[in-house]
Amino acid sequence: MKGGEKAKIICKFLKKRYMKHLLDLRNWHDNVFQLLIATILSQRTRDENTEKASKQLFQIAKTPKAILRLDNKKLQQLIKPSGFYRQKAKNIKKVCRILLEKYNGKVPSTREKLLELPGVGCKTADVVLCYGFNRATIPVDVHVAVCSQRLGLTKNREPEKIRIDLEKIVPERCKRIINLGFVVFGKEICLTRKPRCSICKLKKICVYYKDAISRRE
Repeated sequence: MKGGEKAKIICKFLKKRYMKHLLDLRNWHDNVFQLLIATILSQRTRDENTEKASKQLFQIAKTPKAILRLDNKKLQQLIKPSGFYRQKAKNIKKVCRILLEKYNGKVPSTREKLLELPGVGCKTADVVLCYGFNRATIPVDVHVAVCSQRLGLTKNREPEKIRIDLEKIVPERCKRIINLGFVVFGKEICLTRKPRCSICKLKKICVYYKDAISRRE
């Protein structure tokens, strides 16, 4: 089965199963700035920690100016649940300063300019572009990477190369559901350490599952 054909089957499955999660994205953030900051806070931590840290911060400071008015100890205290809070606080302050000085307080809308911001890597930039600016790009986290590899959509290991592979074969209208769907699917069924293949509806087209069956025979 060709990659594009397989991608369409997977997209249809993910859309049917996880469309509600996609609609719930409207509740993730109030604006692009808050999405950017929340995504920085999400690095190397769990979703519930990100949510707690984001809520604590945005209850006190919702704009670049307001965050810059916080002293470092206060900012660190607010975002502490996200972990690595000292470094994240430094990056967030730097980001706010740059946004005010270079972009009139607005978040830049290109990948190149986003990647110039402190603490912003490829995944963070793609999340902001995808969910903040509605761009047809695919943020690649560990779940997207693992699911894509197991299902045979990519042979690459590097997130950037995986993104490029996926964007070549995934229809534009499906790029957001591929990201969100794989994130939820990876937590629910295609677990990183031990996938639940016995209940997976995609196992018939899964390279990982076929290899596992071959090894048992």
